[in-house]
Parts: sequence; structure tokens; C-alpha cells
Amino acid sequence: MAHQGYLPPSAPPSQGYGAPPPQQGYGAPPPQQGYGAPPPQQGYGAPPPQQGYGAPPPQQGYGAPPPQQGYGGPPPQQGYGAPPPQQGPGAPPPQQGYGAPPPQQGYGAPPPQQGYGAPLPQQGPGAPPPQQRYGAPPPQQGYGAPPPQQGFPQQPPPGATNLEGIKIDTEGDGGNPDVNSLQSVRGYETVAFSDGPPLPPPAVEPPSGDRPTEVFESNEGIGEEVVRAAILDHVGKHCCYGSGPAKNMTISKIIPTHALHYQLETFNEERSTSRKFKPYSGGFVDGPENGSAPPPWSVVCQPDEMFSTHKKKLEVPHTSVVTVCHYCVGRGVVTCSICHGQGRDRCTFCHGSGHQTVYRDGESHSDNCTVCSGSGTRSCSRCWGSGTVRCPTCTGYRQLRHFILLTISYVNNLEDYILEHTDMPDELIRKVSGQIVFQQTLPYVWPISQYPVQEINQNSACLVERHRSAWPNARTLQQRQTLSSVPVTEAHYDWKNISTRFWVYGFEHKVHAPDYPHKCCWGCSIL
Repeated sequence: MAHQGYLPPSAPPSQGYGAPPPQQGYGAPPPQQGYGAPPPQQGYGAPPPQQGYGAPPPQQGYGAPPPQQGYGGPPPQQGYGAPPPQQGPGAPPPQQGYGAPPPQQGYGAPPPQQGYGAPLPQQGPGAPPPQQRYGAPPPQQGYGAPPPQQGFPQQPPPGATNLEGIKIDTEGDGGNPDVNSLQSVRGYETVAFSDGPPLPPPAVEPPSGDRPTEVFESNEGIGEEVVRAAILDHVGKHCCYGSGPAKNMTISKIIPTHALHYQLETFNEERSTSRKFKPYSGGFVDGPENGSAPPPWSVVCQPDEMFSTHKKKLEVPHTSVVTVCHYCVGRGVVTCSICHGQGRDRCTFCHGSGHQTVYRDGESHSDNCTVCSGSGTRSCSRCWGSGTVRCPTCTGYRQLRHFILLTISYVNNLEDYILEHTDMPDELIRKVSGQIVFQQTLPYVWPISQYPVQEINQNSACLVERHRSAWPNARTLQQRQTLSSVPVTEAHYDWKNISTRFWVYGFEHKVHAPDYPHKCCWGCSIL
């Protein structure tokens, strides 16, 4: 198109529909514009044209003053999808954020990228808005909706690492972090996450002094009436035993004796330490700034019951410290292991084929799956289509509170010695009670030395000496020795042409009758 200079008003250039405005030279006055006429392009420094009512503003060149607008002049024309006006000589619109272009808005603008398998949204300053996956439902709200993340910090804690583009598998619970990456606690530098061995207690000398006086009680045996009642009760508890011999037997001899049962109990305390962590949701943290951590054996703890084995666990004071979760690195979520972060999983109804077989008019037809609408995939039932699940290590709180755990084990160590002179098995004496002849409870007991039976004195001294050094990593809280006299009666009886015996023992009147004649009734083969 030929360059045109200034033309008189009588001969304006013809302009058709959509014709571009005439080009104007440097400093040329603008033509008069009517109602709705498009503005002409202006050269460098050209004065703005006068605008009538409703006239759109002209395009401005570099350094041109703003156009004068009359009363009620409308703002610059903005259509559907119109790009923002250029500012400066050919300058594109400024980019927002760190190099991220803003999304186009308006009628006809392309929507954000969508589709199955869209990557995870980027996080950080200036990141573009997250891309939506095809078919991913928005978070449900209301009754019964699974909360994505509620009540957790919205910003990553200090020191959190951005996991943009990194997928973390959720197989397992995340394990334990590297001990060397954690802040060491004075006095507990070598403590690991696994339970360590028992720690040696402070050295304590056994108390010395005069030997306490030994006083022994007497006991009584079991008579014939008790023996007959015991054998009848014993037979009645066995459905296959015949009661004839027990009712009609003739007891020919009763031999009352006593079995001696010596027991030594040493109640010890063992202590071990280990590192532990819990999800941190806020609150007071008893860290090293509140004082030095006490040694393991300086933490005060009392057993719940003496001579009873049990455990207690305590946090060592002033050992807590808050760190970023090592599994999710402060994100609070990890990649779903079912859909591997895609948000969608194979449809279980059509097995991923997208089709199902239906029968109409006696013939089979292949139609689109009604569950996945023919796509072969459906929203992941574990992550609800988000591609991520709550971190199992920090439960979504993004932070962990590490501390030293003190495990205190109270163990009752029991050893015994049984002296029994009949043919009855000695181990049966452990299951019954008897008359307590002697009992002593002290931090460290003295062995029995004045009992008339020397076997008891010798075995008591042997067991006490062994318990003094059997547990070098445990502290002895108390010792208890008990000597019991268990009544045992041997009964000889006759029934028909059978002569045999049985025993009645203990305060419970238990019966040991291995040769009882009728152990099974007629027609029963159970022995």
C-alpha cells in the first residue's frame, strides 16, 4: 500500500469493512474521527486525536501522551480473548513469577492441560497452576467425604526439600532415618533405633551385717479320710474311669511324708535405650535447651508390683527434637502405591478392556463398560484420584519429634530345689502348695544354714551364690527365699485280686494314681 500524506477533508481515503487505518507520517495531524471510527495508527510524538462520545482509544506509540477522553468515555475496548495492550515499543506482556507465563483467559482460550497421567503439580514460588487430570474428581466435601489433608501445616516447615518431579513409593512405613543425620544427645551418642543391650548398673555392694534368726514352722500330714475322699474326687473328674475300685477298695497302709520345696527369687531391673520418633502436631518440646539429659540409671522409676515380671517405657527428659519427616521430606503426602501417582487405576469391572458383554435379543453384544465409560480406568479408590496419600510416617503432619526412649524391664528370676523321697515324680510338687516353713525377703538374702535337713542348707547356699553374679547388667531390687513343706501321703490298697498304691499330695489334695484298675469303662477305648 502506497504511503499517504495529509489529505484534505473533502477527499478522505475510502475505507471498507475491516480496512486498516491509513498510515500517517511524522507529526501529521490525525483525521477527524466519527462515532465508532477505528483509531488510526500514530507516529512518534503525534498528538492524540479528539475522541467523540464512545470512541475507542487509539493505539499509542512510544512516548505518546495518553488520549483525552470525554465525559463518560468508555474504557479501552476489551473483547473476548483480546490480548492485553502492549506497553512500550513492541514490548510483550511481563511474565509473572519466576518465568512462568500466566494462563490465557477469556472466551476461546485453551483450558489448562488435562489428561490421564498428567504430572504432579509443581510447588514453589511462581509455579503455574496445577494441571488437572482427566476425570479426577474434586475433593469431596460434606458428610462422609475422605479428607485430603486437614489440620496440617499449609506451608512446608523450615528445611523441607521440594520434591518436584520426585515420586516416593509408599511400600512399607518409611523405616528409620540415618542416625548420623540426627542431632546427637550428650550421653546418648551411640544410641540407635533398635533396642540396645542392657546397660550396666552402678556398682552396689551387698549389705553386710548379722545373719537374721531362722525360725521354722511345723506342718501336718494327710489322714485316711482325706485320702478316700481325694481318690473318689479324682475318679469323678475322669469320665472314663470306673468308680468301683475307689468305692470298694481296702486301704491296707497309709504312709504320710513331706516333700521340701525350696525357692529363691531374685527381682532384677534392667534398663536399655533406643531412639524413637512420633508425628509432631505441635505442643511443648522438652529439648536440650531445657537442661542436660540425665543418665539412664538416674531416671526415677518404680515397679508396679514386686516379684512380678513386667516392662515400663519412659522418655528420657530433655532429649526431644523436631525434624522434617525423612520419608515424605516435609510434604505430608507420598505417591500412591496403587496407581503410582497417576490418579487412576485399571477398572476391575471390565479388567481394563473398556468393554463388557451384554445380551440382547438372545445375542451377545460388546458395549462400553458402564463403570469406566469405556476408558478402561477409573479413579483410584485409595488416593481418590489425587495420586498421593497421607504419609504413613508423619501421618501428614510433615514433622517428627525424635527422642530417647528408656525401656525398664523388671524380671523375676526363680530357681528351686525339690527334695522328695517317694516314687512319685518330683515335678508334681511344683504344681501344689504346702506349709511355708521359712520365708525371708531382703535386698540380698542369707542362705539357709540351720535347717535339720542338710540337703536344703547346701542347695540354698549354692543358689544364693549363683544369683549374686548371674546378671551383671541388672540391678537387684530384692530377693526372696521360701521353704515349703508339701504333705505327701502314700496309700496302699487291695481291690479283688489287685494290690497297688496311689499318692495324695499338696494342700489341693491332688492324686497321682498311675495303676488305677478301671481307667476306662465298658465299651470305651479312650485311655
